[in-house]
Amino acid sequence: MNDRFDRQIRFFGKEGQERLAAARVAVVGVGGLGSHVVQQLAFLGVRAIAPIDAKELGPTSRNRLVGMSEGDPIPGTRKVDIAERTVKAIDGSIAVDKVFDSFVSKLGFDALMGADYVFGCLDSEGARLVLTELSAAYAKPYVDVSSDVLPGNPVDYGGQVCIAWNGNGCLSCMNILDRTRAAVELAGPEERRRQAEIYGIRGDLLNDVGPSVVSINGVLASLAVTEFMLKVTGIREPRRLLTYHGRTGKVTASADTPLPDCYYCMGLWGKGDPGDVQRYVRQGVGTFLR
Repeated sequence: MNDRFDRQIRFFGKEGQERLAAARVAVVGVGGLGSHVVQQLAFLGVRAIAPIDAKELGPTSRNRLVGMSEGDPIPGTRKVDIAERTVKAIDGSIAVDKVFDSFVSKLGFDALMGADYVFGCLDSEGARLVLTELSAAYAKPYVDVSSDVLPGNPVDYGGQVCIAWNGNGCLSCMNILDRTRAAVELAGPEERRRQAEIYGIRGDLLNDVGPSVVSINGVLASLAVTEFMLKVTGIREPRRLLTYHGRTGKVTASADTPLPDCYYCMGLWGKGDPGDVQRYVRQGVGTFLR
């Protein structure tokens, strides 16, 4: 072990560092949140990182995406390429298995199957549900990271980190997933239009994204990576649900008990292929779920 990791080995020891080095981590969504996660994993010494994202930089990305430079063309710069560049600038020997595609694709699922741990940094409720299902079926620890800025007087802001590690709590049974919105998103564009006609909701609002600020994203990503690091190195068990209340400057850990009959934690956990999460790929969900 070289001197690069001396200061953190003083915290969790050489064995903890070796556990981090052996971890294979997939990061789904490497935009405002995921780019922070990728950078921190590389600094920690994770030796295999799989960034997964089907999007290129947009004009509004410049305020928050870690690793991008002023000269990156828009359009024409893939987020996964920036993630790879960030990792290689930190340590060129880290293996980067980038996937420029929806994670709901053969390439995306293959990358997830090859990972030991999954981070989800996504705006879509449907995508978060699919990741919850896939991680449960294949018993893969899943760290979901989300940030929020909510209008009001005063404005509210912060976010949550939900960790489904061992079949004892997930986004669904901790009640932080909007299942109605997820169902509409997974049904595809036609269902979104139908919902708009029935309920008078503009279809574009179902894909709406809110404000995003680099420092708030950084707080949530750091909380998530810290919980991952503490568990992998053996310091302590991860918290199921952390909430960052930006307006008050507090972070709280939920004491709620997960639902005892959760389908994902109890019915699906560890089932593997018989759980048929692959149906999302067959149904072409990845063509509209990003």
